[in-house]
Amino acid sequence: MAYEIETKVLDIDDRAVRERLRSLGARKISETRLAVTWYRPRGTKEGEDPWFLRIRSNSEGKHEVTWKAKSEILGTARKHKEINFTVAEPEKLADLFLEIGLERYAYQEKERASFEYKNWRFEIDQYPGMPAFLEIEGESEEHVKEAITLLDLANNRTWAKGECTLIQEVYGLDWYNMKF
Repeated sequence: MAYEIETKVLDIDDRAVRERLRSLGARKISETRLAVTWYRPRGTKEGEDPWFLRIRSNSEGKHEVTWKAKSEILGTARKHKEINFTVAEPEKLADLFLEIGLERYAYQEKERASFEYKNWRFEIDQYPGMPAFLEIEGESEEHVKEAITLLDLANNRTWAKGECTLIQEVYGLDWYNMKF
């Protein structure tokens, strides 16, 4: 089981961040539109999710399932256990989730550009109706902070909580149903 340590850097200049990544020699991994459907145990009260489960599909036809444990906030970043695997038939898996007592509770679409540089992963995410943000994944909170400095983003606000709270609390949008 892998751990993910990440933070989000808000209100970025998409073009400037891409240029800075290119100038450092970062490798572009993908640029795609993602469709994400979330599931949880039926009847779970908001905020009491014991874990998160999603099916994510990209515009190239790749489908991935992710189980995520509740996050531990580390300060600037957050850490959580995560299990990922690919599936060939996401519709059948969605049917299975419903049959075993899970409910579909949210759906989002977003544009994502992914880059790798050294031991970091950078993802520029753009949801409908809000500014782009940069997600940085690293080996530790200090490693993530190093990337923020490297990209000259130390003056930008960071967000260690999940995207649901970011989208609802900061931008006042409906995270449960986001479509282009």
